[in-house]
Formats: sequence, C-alpha cells, structure tokens
Amino acid sequence: MTREEIIALQNELGVTADGIIGPNTRAAAEAKIQGSRSIAEAQAQSEKFGSIVNTTGLVSGTNASSTAPVISTSTSTDNNETTLSAAEQALLDAELAAQKLIDDLLDQLNQQGNNYPPPGGDGGPAFEESTQTYTPTLSDASALFPYFPSNILNIVLNTWVDTGSIDIAIAQGRASEDYAKTFPGIKREDGSLRMTEIQYLEVKDAMKDELRNYNLNPDVFENEIIDAISGDVDIQEFSGRLQFGYEQLLNNRDVVLEVYKAEFGMDLTEEALFAMFISPDIATSVLENNILVSQILAEAEVQDIKLGRSTVQEFISAGISQEQARSLFRETEQLSGLTGVAAQMGQDLTEEDIATGLAGLSPEQLSLITSAEARSAAQSAPTLGAVQTQTGQVTGLVED
Repeated sequence: MTREEIIALQNELGVTADGIIGPNTRAAAEAKIQGSRSIAEAQAQSEKFGSIVNTTGLVSGTNASSTAPVISTSTSTDNNETTLSAAEQALLDAELAAQKLIDDLLDQLNQQGNNYPPPGGDGGPAFEESTQTYTPTLSDASALFPYFPSNILNIVLNTWVDTGSIDIAIAQGRASEDYAKTFPGIKREDGSLRMTEIQYLEVKDAMKDELRNYNLNPDVFENEIIDAISGDVDIQEFSGRLQFGYEQLLNNRDVVLEVYKAEFGMDLTEEALFAMFISPDIATSVLENNILVSQILAEAEVQDIKLGRSTVQEFISAGISQEQARSLFRETEQLSGLTGVAAQMGQDLTEEDIATGLAGLSPEQLSLITSAEARSAAQSAPTLGAVQTQTGQVTGLVED
C-alpha cells in the first residue's frame, strides 16, 4: 500500500494523515468496520480497511514506484516514521488483547442466543417444571393470627388463597363487619388503625385490671372501655381518671348514699355507687329498675296482693312491664280462692305463689295451681245418679 493510499484512508478515518499505519489508524479502522449497520456495509468496510486492520507494529507506505510495504519498528524518527516506547507498545498490546476478549465474549453470547430452540420443540431442551404453588390452610392462618376469631380467619384464608397475597388478605379481614364487632374502637374515622390487634387486647386487659382494683366487674364496663379506646385514652390516663373519680366520690360518699336511701330506698354499697359514678348507663339502669319496682308494687297493692321485693326483681328480670304486671295481678286476684283449695290438699299456696306461677317463673307453683283448679272444678260440679255410702250402699234411689 502506497503512502498516498494510507494518507487517503487516514483522512477518511479521521486520524493523523502521516502515511504510517500505527495503533490509532488500526483502531479507527476496526471501529469503522464494527460500526457497520448491515452485512453488506460490513463487507465493504472490510474490503476497504481490512489491509490496515491486518497489520502489526508500524507500517510505512511505499513510494509510488515501490511494490512492497516497509515495516519499521525503529526508534528513530528518520523519514517521518512514528516510533513507540516500550511502555507505549505494551499498553497498546494490552488494549488490543482486551478488545479481542470482549469481541470473543460477544460472539459467544450471540452464538448461545441462537443455540436454544423454544422449549418443548423437537430435539430442544425442555425447561424444568415450576415449583408447585403453596396453598395456605386454616391452621396456617390460625397460627399467624391467633387473636382472630374463626369468622375473620375464614375471610383472611379465602382471600389469601384467591390472591396469593397475605397483605391483601389481612386488609380484607380488617374491612369486614365481623372485624368491627370484634375490635370496636380500634379504627379511626379515616379507617386507619389506632393500634395493632395485639395491642388492642393488651389495652383492654389492662383497663379491666384497673377496674378490678376497685372491686368492680370489668365486663359490666365494656362500653366505657370501648369509649376510652375510641377517644385515644391510653391506660395511664384511664387509670388516672378512675383514681380521680374515686377520690372525689369519697369526699361526698356519705351524703350521696344517704340521698339514694332516702329518695329511692336503696342501700347502695360503695362499689355500686362508684360504678354508677363511672357509667351513666349503669346509673340510669339502677334508677329505672328502682322506679319499675315501685310501679309493680303499686299494681300489686291495687289488687290487694302482697309481694316481696325479691319477687318483683324476678318479674323485672323476666322482662315483665308494669302493664303486664297489672293484668297478671288481676288474674291472680281472681284465683285467690285456690289458696283454700290447696290447703285442703295439704299444700301451702299464697297469692304471691299464684302470681309467680302465672308469670311462668315457677313450674312447681304452676303445677300446684293447675291441681287446685282441677280440685275446685270437681268440687263445684253437680252430683248425678245414686249416692253411695262408704260401704257401697245406694241411698236415695230404689235399686232394681
């Protein structure tokens, strides 16, 4: 290749046009070939620049009259030949070796991409079967969420199986009506949780323990505990409120107890009074119950029937209203004569017993009422036919 030809190619490659093929010229030629966008273009570039890429060392172009290239590795600068130091040559060789490794690796990857036919094809390798999908069970859900009742667990499990997501399953369980009934007050108005379910149960237990410290049944104060949780009242504040209320109550305890005794005839204990102080619902219930007792006693007095307060409490517990009591006592008054019939039978039957039996509160008294009614009916029935003496003799009629 003549010097003029090398210079022309160098100008096209954009490198120094000195007529000498060196590392820069070869690298530019290789890049030109590698940058081809088609096979045809790559072939054309290879034909044009292949003679440069295939050289080594420093190659000087020949004169127009010469037919052989002059290869020179001289360290001199005579006749415009470019020289390299030993370090520069070593660096150049390392770069070329690295480039060759990269090219070889790319070729191998391209070959691998073409060596594998679609899975399941004729003669082609088939991929291994995927691992079997895990299906959760009720015991799994119960182990993860032991504080959820069975109705919520079923919601969580079904959603978990359908979606494969435990997070979605928990969200679905928390969105259910059963969850709202099981953990009342745990959610804020925006639907976010005030605390976890475990924390919720711990707070409830702690509040119940505080109530037990005052000899109060915590189950009676379920609504007050829920109201406290809904109001973001923590256990320290709940305990402080109880202590403050109890201290205030003690300052006026004797006066308040005397008022209830005088006005309502109620001998309240200190615990009962404190319970009424804590819960307006309990106070209302106690007062309304006392009023109903008075009303039922008044209905009994109208019919001149004597009842004990314990019996009246049984009527109230059975859900008997004042109007129902009025009707019951009227019927009791109509059957008051059965007390004498029962006495003939050797049984003790009071008007209170009759009322209790008619109310369905005592099966034994109801049975006695029925027996006395049957005896009374038998005694009042007319006697027909001949009358027999105790010895079986017929009197009043002539026997044929």
